[in-house]
Amino acid sequence: MYTFYKYNYRIKGLSMLTHEEMIGLQAEKGDIINPNDFKTKEEYVLHLIHSFAYIELSKTALNKRVLDLGCNMGYGSEILSRTAKKVIGVDVSEKAINSAKRQYYKQNIDFQTIDGKKLPFEDNSFDIIISCQVIEHIVDYTDYLDEIKRVLKPSGTAFLTTPNAYIRLDLEMKPWNIFHVREYKHSELKSVLDKYFTSVKIMGLSAKKHLYLVERHRVTMARNAAREKQAITLKSLIKKIIPKSVLDLRTSINSSKQNRDNNKPFDKTYSIDDLFYKTDNLDDALDFLAICSKEKGDFKEIGFI
Repeated sequence: MYTFYKYNYRIKGLSMLTHEEMIGLQAEKGDIINPNDFKTKEEYVLHLIHSFAYIELSKTALNKRVLDLGCNMGYGSEILSRTAKKVIGVDVSEKAINSAKRQYYKQNIDFQTIDGKKLPFEDNSFDIIISCQVIEHIVDYTDYLDEIKRVLKPSGTAFLTTPNAYIRLDLEMKPWNIFHVREYKHSELKSVLDKYFTSVKIMGLSAKKHLYLVERHRVTMARNAAREKQAITLKSLIKKIIPKSVLDLRTSINSSKQNRDNNKPFDKTYSIDDLFYKTDNLDDALDFLAICSKEKGDFKEIGFI
């Protein structure tokens, strides 16, 4: 079913995939995150960023029933299980779920493979729903958000994290992460979520300077590489219509160089303690955290607001 798209999505573009085809691609080709294997400081810092969300949100999960929607191999579910009464971790990747079951089995965690469209739970089943780094992968977010709303209790809270398009993309640039369908600015994310939830608050993830600059450098290098790729594509088109004698006069395009230190051992001086959420200056946030409820409220009971 997914064969054509598995080999041609780079050419056709993810925006042309149906919801089912994208789920198949994610299930077959999506990264399996190993939280114990980091080759570069950039990988390590990115893991801290993703883990920080789970650590902060675990503080809201005390004795509650929690859904970890898009749990990958389950390291976040394990963090949540330290405070939650029950955690159910779900993902479209059977490979990821099998890994989660092997590494993070606990009495109060249940891992399940889902089809990505319909959650196998009754209405109003969960006190808290956490979906970290998922919405940017979704072709049609209608089913995704409808299902979150359906299984969330009326008094419950949904937390979604996603990258910040402001620092990652140029205007009209498509995501350079091949598995991202759409990346959001904070105003765009709130506009989408306001259609499904009565109360929505967007926060930004930031960090102390030394850690912040590592992540900003990583995304800047990736964006520069995407720019170069677009420029090369444009040059190929120009070659077809402009004589070679004219092209020889052109200014060469400077290529982006990767960090030469990537393969060197690095000192893990970066820490979860370097990270924090903020409510101002969201344009320069590393990530966004969306807090959503079906009831009207200001979320003042959430400690990190």
